[in-house]
Amino acid sequence: MVEDRDAGAGRSVVDGTAYFNRTTHYLDEHVDVVRNVSTVLAIAGFAFAARSIRMFSKFYTVADIPRHFIHKNVRLQGKVVGVQDHHLKVEHIPILHVRIPYLMQERKSTTIGVYLAGVQFEEGAAQWLKENVDSQAVFFKMLQVNSNEGLDCIVTVRRPGWRGLFSSMCVNEELVRHGLGKVAPIEGMQVGTMYVKLTKRLLRAELVAERKRRGIWTEPTILQRYLAKYDNVKEDVKTATHRGKMAVVESGRAVVSPVSSLKRLWNYVLKKFRRE
Repeated sequence: MVEDRDAGAGRSVVDGTAYFNRTTHYLDEHVDVVRNVSTVLAIAGFAFAARSIRMFSKFYTVADIPRHFIHKNVRLQGKVVGVQDHHLKVEHIPILHVRIPYLMQERKSTTIGVYLAGVQFEEGAAQWLKENVDSQAVFFKMLQVNSNEGLDCIVTVRRPGWRGLFSSMCVNEELVRHGLGKVAPIEGMQVGTMYVKLTKRLLRAELVAERKRRGIWTEPTILQRYLAKYDNVKEDVKTATHRGKMAVVESGRAVVSPVSSLKRLWNYVLKKFRRE
């Protein structure tokens, strides 16, 4: 029994060695075929990957973007070509942009409306975007399609100067940090991890702007407040004087002397300042 087992094990080892030798010999003789098959499989895999992530596709409108891209919060690249109606006009740039003359007919260039998610524009916001983002290459992470048929996105751009070689900035966050925007709820978006993280970042930026008195959080100085009060009192005095004259004319009474008029005006001004 033991001898039969040893014989069977020996035959299996010999058969395995012979099979391995035949396989290696076949591959050596047909090495070109093996290389071609490997090349074909690699090309097929690359083509499948390129098709799934749309490496060569250029999106001209929001409708061209696959819905699963938006649901998965895919990040796309584009170039800002304008700032309009509280949003950016972005021209999409595909991952690999290949142009073959006479074989590819490109559509007329159109832009995608990219809205800064969670940010309400304030005075000066559009001007800041024109100075810092317009004509720049940006990345926009899509969150959802809003009611304006645009994209609510997290937009990032390279920092100006040499710092742009190593870091980028979030446009949503920078706009709020400069006091040119307020944190606003993202209408239509479900509260999830992405929503909470973005809101926390924007609230921290708003706190910095409020603490440093930037943009809309800037408070007037004491002199500016007193000048504003003086202007208000001046307008009130003019209005009161005009009403008094009209009342005198309508009643047919004699016009009051200038001295008494000045006294009345002086008393009115004193009362006004004491109240304030």
